[in-house]
Amino acid sequence: MKITADGILGSAQKINNKKKTDETELKQDTKNAKTDSVNLSRVINSRIEALGKEVKDIQTSLTKNQIIRDGIDQLLAAPSGAADTILNETTFNNSKILKEFVGTTFTPQEIETKKNEVKALISSDVNSLTKIQVEMDNIIASDLTGNKKVENLMAGVNETLKKTPAGLENISNLDAEKVAKLIR
Repeated sequence: MKITADGILGSAQKINNKKKTDETELKQDTKNAKTDSVNLSRVINSRIEALGKEVKDIQTSLTKNQIIRDGIDQLLAAPSGAADTILNETTFNNSKILKEFVGTTFTPQEIETKKNEVKALISSDVNSLTKIQVEMDNIIASDLTGNKKVENLMAGVNETLKKTPAGLENISNLDAEKVAKLIR
């Protein structure tokens, strides 16, 4: 085997070229990782904002459905002449929601059916809040940006549920303590 200066210089040049290529690729990978991190942060922050809007919508729906359920309970317990008063006085955001939900003429069986319908709607709202809670817990657990936003959002959910007219223990056939733990 013949070793020459040109051969050694050629090999050294090949090694340097390979090293430069490797360093360039490493810099590109680092740059891409930073870009991915920024993009991920934006996506997470956007999702947190969307979750905030969803929570507000669910809170509104839950409050409305609880008011309807309370009105239905009043209709079932009240004497027959008090139905019009209850229908007109059960409002939400200046709307006669009970009257819209059950109508103006109804039988006790229809009221029971409507009570079951509103119970299902309340359960659906609670389930939606639970799903959002799980997603928020996952965002917090991932330890990415926006943790304070999620924690503030969850504090708002807890406060809203405490302020609901019927109270957390009466919102559905779910165990109130378990639901409260899930929401926290």
